[in-house]
Parts: sequence; structure tokens; C-alpha cells
Amino acid sequence: MAVFLAVLAGTAAWFRARVPPDCADPRTVALVRQSLATTFHLPSRTTLAGIRTIAGGLLALRFVCEADLAGLVPQDFPPGTPLPGQVRYTSRLTPDRARHEVSVSVAPLLIWEKAQ
Repeated sequence: MAVFLAVLAGTAAWFRARVPPDCADPRTVALVRQSLATTFHLPSRTTLAGIRTIAGGLLALRFVCEADLAGLVPQDFPPGTPLPGQVRYTSRLTPDRARHEVSVSVAPLLIWEKAQ
């Protein structure tokens, strides 16, 4: 029984060393902010607030995350442009586990207005 538990613990430790950085890891946040600036052309002062893990854990192969966007000024956008409100991103390692990558999508900020 002791050998089985030792092998199980060793396997878990080996696997955990090869798990991608989680949602709030500074490396992940930096990649998300870079994507927001280059792909979505948001201002560099845009930050992530309220980071939440949607899927992933101690032995995860990837993390699916959600966060609110902060630091945006509505005057920076052309009139009628929907303001970005939330970002959803996935943190994972490449198949050869040599590189950390994220995929990012942005959802608009929903503004409730009184209808007549």
C-alpha cells in the first residue's frame, strides 16, 4: 500500500510540475493584457479585475478564466461602439509543453436602459 501511495504522489507531483500557470498568475495576466492591446486594440492602461477560474484545478491541462475589464474610458471609443466589459481566456501549454499560450475573447459591456 505504501508503494502505491508513493507512486501516486510521485505521479501527481510530476504532472503538477507540467500544469500551465493559473488564471491569476502574472505570466498569464501579462499575456492576456498583451493580447488585449495587440489583437483588440484596447488602451495599454486596461487591467483585469475580479479574475475568476471557470474550469481547471491542481492537475488541470488548461484553465478557463473570466475577468472584468477595468481602466477603460468611454470617451476613448468612437460613438456607438459597444464598450468591452468582460474577457474570457484560456491558459494552456503548447503540446510539446515548451511554451505558455492564452486565447482571449472579449464580451461587450451590457448597459441596461429604460425602454418605453
